This record gives sequence, structure tokens and C-alpha cells, in this order.
Amino acid sequence: MIRRTAGVSVTVTRGASVVTIADAVQGQSQKVVIDETSETVVEACDWLMSVASYTLGTPAVGDIISRTVNGVSYTWTVECPAMGIPPFDWSDTARTTYRIHARKDGAAAFEVVTPNGFDVSGNEMRYA
Repeated sequence: MIRRTAGVSVTVTRGASVVTIADAVQGQSQKVVIDETSETVVEACDWLMSVASYTLGTPAVGDIISRTVNGVSYTWTVECPAMGIPPFDWSDTARTTYRIHARKDGAAAFEVVTPNGFDVSGNEMRYA
């Protein structure tokens, strides 16, 4: 039901293979720290796509998801969100829908956060 009402058209690229999926659902974007020392943050989200539509086989690290919004193209790269976690999970118990983990690409997707917070003594935390 959600794919019919909130689905958008995307293309998925793996090497030379390109598949168009008409009913992909983009999940909520979140900020993920990818480098603790510099607090480099990347925008990430999960995508819901039907197994039947994803004809490239199971989602793999490095697959590129592309979506165009108002003439602007955005891309996400499928990746493992953390060590030991696969690039996708099942969204349903019948295993008809993938929940694909992806990182947004492009200059606007990354940011370096100025450390903020205080240690137990009340001193502001800063990197050396």
C-alpha cells in the first residue's frame, strides 16, 4: 500500500546494468557519523523496494540509487551501515520487500560538525 501511495521512480545501477523501479519509497533521512575524530557526518536513509522490481539480485554494496526531483538528480550508494550489518534487511516477514541502507552522495550530503558538549568538569570539549 505504501509503495502505491508514496512510491517514486528511481533507477538502480550496478556496473553496466540499470533498472528502473517505479514504486520505491524513500525513508526518513538521518545523520550518521562516519569519522569520530573529525565528526564527519553523512546523510543516510533506507529505501523500500520490492524484491520483484529489484531485478539485479539482492542489493549489494556499491549499487547506486538515483532519483530526480524538480530537475535535480540525487544519488545514494548502497552500503553497510556498520560492521557486521548487511546492506539490506527484509521489510516484511514474507520477504517481498527490501529495506536497503544507503548513503547520500554529493557535496551537500557531508558536513563536519563543530564538537559541542562539556566534560564532567564543565569544560567545553574540543579536538586538539
